[in-house]
Amino acid sequence: MAQSLLEVQQLETSFQRDKQQIKILRGVNFSIRKGEVLGLVGESGSGKSITSLSIMRLFHGTTGKINNGSIKFDGQELTTLSEKEMRKLRGKNLSMIFQEPMTSLNPVMKIGRQLTEVIQLHLGLSKKESELHAIDMLKKVGIGRAEEIMNEHPHQLSGGMRQRVMIAIAMACHPSLLIADEPTTALDVTIQAQILQLMRNLKDENETAILLITHDLGIVAEMCDRVVVMYAGEVVEEASVFELFASPKHPYTQGLIASVPKLGEKKEELDSIKGQVPSPMNMPMGCKFAPRCDKSIEKCLKQEPPVYSVGSDAKCACWLYETKDVNG
Repeated sequence: MAQSLLEVQQLETSFQRDKQQIKILRGVNFSIRKGEVLGLVGESGSGKSITSLSIMRLFHGTTGKINNGSIKFDGQELTTLSEKEMRKLRGKNLSMIFQEPMTSLNPVMKIGRQLTEVIQLHLGLSKKESELHAIDMLKKVGIGRAEEIMNEHPHQLSGGMRQRVMIAIAMACHPSLLIADEPTTALDVTIQAQILQLMRNLKDENETAILLITHDLGIVAEMCDRVVVMYAGEVVEEASVFELFASPKHPYTQGLIASVPKLGEKKEELDSIKGQVPSPMNMPMGCKFAPRCDKSIEKCLKQEPPVYSVGSDAKCACWLYETKDVNG
């Protein structure tokens, strides 16, 4: 088994509201191996993006705070690093593609400057060398007129082009880990396919590990090696991509997969999971999914389930597997 590049253990993150700490992540555990693509899936409000921001320590200007747990990157504990030390890692060893490139790119700064600043800061190249490297990166992400794009502003580009620029910036210093938070949201299917292929190519060229955050199970099936399913700030299932789709264990995962339309299947209504993700300010007792679960029993409503081993490399937090050996 390949060595873990990122290990997240018992991660708890909260935000303050009206002098009260609202817990968003509650004991999140997962790891990513070198060169692996790990999918992080779940409905909106499950805690996926907060997980990525916790790893990157990007809570500036917010009340976000890591209360407990460990985030180890290549053996180094990130939760105890100063902001100055984190800045040395961000962009070089750890990079992130955000959901909306228009709000992530500086609107008044030319594309070329936004790229070359990252390259000069982390790779120590001269201005001319940085410009050549930036143009090369824009070409690698499929931008034909790279030299012209260097002198343009973000608003002059289409959504797909801006997303390619974001990927070029994220990959410019050949990071060990790339976090991609909904990298194809709001893009048409043609551009989406190109972006995914681009990420796959860059991963193969640089052996980059990718944490792919998405709600699109089609993308997960196409891109990922393993999958972590989150619900209400917790990991409820983890498995290889093949095992997850062939035999999903947690009722929530089963519901997610059942809700995906299938070619050739005729139904008057699409399957859906009743209810919605609970508010962090009003979490139910016991299993957080129990109020929405058709298989819940009285125990589910009162006691939170432990994590069970349900396969060779699969885990599930559900009382249905109580007869199995508890993992950890």
